Amino acid sequence: MPGDTRRVRGPEEGSQSPALYAVREEGKALRVGRAPAEQRGVYVRAGFLSQAVGSAYVEVAEGSKVVSGVWWGAGESKLNCDLRWARFSSPLAGPQRRGGGALFLQQSLEAAVRMERYPRAELMVSVLVLEERGAALPLAVTCAALALADAGIEMYDLVVGAAACRRDNGDILLDPTEGEEESAANMCLAIMPTLNQVSGLLCTGEWEGDSSVEAMKLCMEGCQRLYPVLQQSLLKSTKKKVPAPVPEAS
Repeated sequence: MPGDTRRVRGPEEGSQSPALYAVREEGKALRVGRAPAEQRGVYVRAGFLSQAVGSAYVEVAEGSKVVSGVWWGAGESKLNCDLRWARFSSPLAGPQRRGGGALFLQQSLEAAVRMERYPRAELMVSVLVLEERGAALPLAVTCAALALADAGIEMYDLVVGAAACRRDNGDILLDPTEGEEESAANMCLAIMPTLNQVSGLLCTGEWEGDSSVEAMKLCMEGCQRLYPVLQQSLLKSTKKKVPAPVPEAS
């Protein structure tokens, strides 16, 4: 019987595709040429998704990438947050990914969103970590808050997140990389910069009094530096949505 010429012939002998694993190169996951209190550069864009009511995309230079969208639901008045990692985001599971990350996101945003203004609406916030290369959880909080603001949701203030870690030698590092997150202790902090209030705090490992205060101070300073960048992104997104005024005929 003649073969089917429309099919692409495979190998005659059975074969199986090799398993592929993403392996982090040693020495590449630690900071190079960056001070302990120095953050990486950030790219921020509000209004990233056309299908969502509000959306945002945040990317750290040589770091994590996060996208977030906001939709209205038909349920009761509440804020629902969904935090997920893409399968290809990282071969390793960071300390925030193993547990507590979704709850940290929920609590950080609940403190800022004025849900009493929406008594008959369910607000759904979806966050997807596209690439995890350190400090992905606070970046997810920042991205979600920016998406809420882009959707026009009433908030007391924007929520900005930052992370710090304590190395085995006692050094406190702001904005840790993926390799640095394997340190003795990690901290994620979310604040409302204008109100100067903490909306979320997640710690793993052992923290002593002085080191925890120093880490919180570094995180708060990092959030304050990022705040104007988010404001500029919202301003650009709003200008695109609002039509230009038409001059009156004389």
